Amino acid sequence: MVSYEKIKAFIRLSKPFKFLTMIYPFLLGTVIAIWDTGKVDVGLFLISLGILILAVECVYVQNDVADLKTDSENPSAFTGGSKVLVEGLMKPKEALFIAYLSGILAVLLGLIFVFKYRFSWNFYLLCFVLFILAYGYTGWPFKFAYRGLGEIVLAFTNAVAPTLIAYMFQARHFSWLPVVLSVPYMVSVFAQKVLREFPDYGPDRKAGKRNLVVRFGKERMAPVYFFSLYVYIFSLIFAVFFLIHKRLYLISVLPVAYLFVLCYKIISIVKWRPDFYNDYEVLKVLNGKGFKLMFDTNIVFIFILFLDLFIKKVRG
Repeated sequence: MVSYEKIKAFIRLSKPFKFLTMIYPFLLGTVIAIWDTGKVDVGLFLISLGILILAVECVYVQNDVADLKTDSENPSAFTGGSKVLVEGLMKPKEALFIAYLSGILAVLLGLIFVFKYRFSWNFYLLCFVLFILAYGYTGWPFKFAYRGLGEIVLAFTNAVAPTLIAYMFQARHFSWLPVVLSVPYMVSVFAQKVLREFPDYGPDRKAGKRNLVVRFGKERMAPVYFFSLYVYIFSLIFAVFFLIHKRLYLISVLPVAYLFVLCYKIISIVKWRPDFYNDYEVLKVLNGKGFKLMFDTNIVFIFILFLDLFIKKVRG
């Protein structure tokens, strides 16, 4: 019989909070499809969301196992994995069983899209490849995080992939709209990943990770993080103009100003503390604000699209 402590350890290992990094862009992709096509298949949405959660469970739990060495030497409270394996609350073999079971279920249940909803095998293969890319962040044999490709793979699979796939589930065709609207989130994911590598520099280096901060050093990557915040702002501006080009009411985009304010606050802290990458307390503050910027990016775009739909309905 599974003990209460094991259940608590399983929940910690799964990191439910981090599921939002994939769920929010998936919701955005669905809302974009509703805004673009005027319809939604609720059953398809619920099934695809459930499969996404299984896939994310596989990826995140496997990451904890792969990063066991670096996590065991990492004292950081806001990075360094769940610490469940480090504290001995669960064995790596048990965690891998959960990861692989979740992944296999996700792949098998994905066949529903082909046989019930009549999606093409090419679309199923696309979903499978994106899942393998996400798994390969630390998973064998790819281990992108150990080969200098982790940040790019993570940003793409956490942002563009779920947004575009969710859109294609509902609209059943490709569109640049979900791609463009996912770029600000993708940039914020990249920036957040680089930020969280600063406190992990020592343990990551010992574990053989070849992420950007380990490869180029804190001093060189600090300006890259700073520059990525400005890239985020420009990507927001481009996304807004793209929406207006798609006949979104101008008043609907006003909430995006909130995101500019959030990003500016982060920029101000970095300007105030140029050596932020060596200050644990400042990194802790930036980490919290960075996650808020990430999540709120998708939430604001979802709100904008629903607001536009409401305005159009009122105006007839």
